[in-house]
Amino acid sequence: MKSMRSANGRNAVRCPLRLLSVVLAVLFAVAGCGGGHPHSGSRAVDPKASPEAFPQDPTATIQGDWPSPGTGHDPADVVALGARLAYAYDQNNDTGITAFRLDNGDVAWHTTVPEGSSVAQAPRLTGNTVIGAFATTKNGSGTYADRHGISVVAMEADTGKTLWTREIATDSVSDDTAGTAVPHVVGADARHVLVASYEQGFSETPPLSALLDTRTGRVIWTDTDFKGVDLEESVAVGIRDDGDLAGKSTSDGRQQWSRDLRLGEIRTMDPGPGLTFADETAAGGSLLIDAATGTTRLNSGDTSLLDCHYDGWNTTICAGADGSGNAVVWAVDVRTSHVLWRLPDPSANRLAPEITSAWHGVVYAQADQSMTLDTRTGKDLRTNTGPISPTMANDGYGLVYDDSDRTIDVYRAAGRSVSD
Repeated sequence: MKSMRSANGRNAVRCPLRLLSVVLAVLFAVAGCGGGHPHSGSRAVDPKASPEAFPQDPTATIQGDWPSPGTGHDPADVVALGARLAYAYDQNNDTGITAFRLDNGDVAWHTTVPEGSSVAQAPRLTGNTVIGAFATTKNGSGTYADRHGISVVAMEADTGKTLWTREIATDSVSDDTAGTAVPHVVGADARHVLVASYEQGFSETPPLSALLDTRTGRVIWTDTDFKGVDLEESVAVGIRDDGDLAGKSTSDGRQQWSRDLRLGEIRTMDPGPGLTFADETAAGGSLLIDAATGTTRLNSGDTSLLDCHYDGWNTTICAGADGSGNAVVWAVDVRTSHVLWRLPDPSANRLAPEITSAWHGVVYAQADQSMTLDTRTGKDLRTNTGPISPTMANDGYGLVYDDSDRTIDVYRAAGRSVSD
């Protein structure tokens, strides 16, 4: 299912993309992992709106020394997408955050984080603030060992000006495993930032999660028995050392709920506001869980949902495979968790396409060629948009991540000027 994203990058002939052109007052922060969503249902979806075309060739190509997006090859693990800029970690000699202009691919600004070293996934954008997390090491001397920590930095999104920096200690004595955990920003919104530091896979190094105040950087709470995976308005969700999935209050860190789901390797994908995704559970197939209460909102049964793409309004599009291994697509209302439509639909002779992204009422997909569907009805909008389908999108741009070259091609919507 992921192979499309590599093939989606550099075709010899670039055919037009299609994107729904809308105007919202709310900026979108891509969330791969959780938090920072605009309020769902804040604007009604117009299922009759026609997607607009993109030029045949990309407007710009972005390339940087960012971290690997991991096994999921999710472009949201590479960049945070704003209205006119994209933000990524830079792992050159001056480790920090770089902002790229979407209209031409040039660097708008780069801010170095002193002593910053290891980074993971992508920074987070909330409002006009970009937030990153960096592993740091302060060398010891004499009888004093090295000290490892996390540096969380908030920057002004337009200029890269540092707004605040907060240092969080992770250990006091170096050993064979200390300092190998890598921090990342799980989620950020106007009030809170959730940072988690842990090693991938099995590790004897305990995880560390910290919740900070977005405006000041003040540490609200830390927890060394909590692997944060999702941030919502009132609850931070994570996995405890005993394997339980739990929700902690963002106000004081008190545990609000806990569930023994006998989790496998939970993915930190965020299916939309108010929801947490859990897979490989003893309770059934993939679960969409109410982040505030821990109750199950949707159980996919024998269907395994591998990806969910929130459209920024009130629908999330999840793709995966049924019990027989056949591709499936489900559209879920994030407010009610009701399944709006499913593909394939044998009665209508309709197949399940490969989903690349979703944005503001439009699903971007690939069948025999790139196409678009309506998020609320599942009806085909355009079936002849060519071989390219964006893996990220906003109101003015479609982005295609090339996994082989680790570059991002940027397409500006036809008829949209740089100032739009």
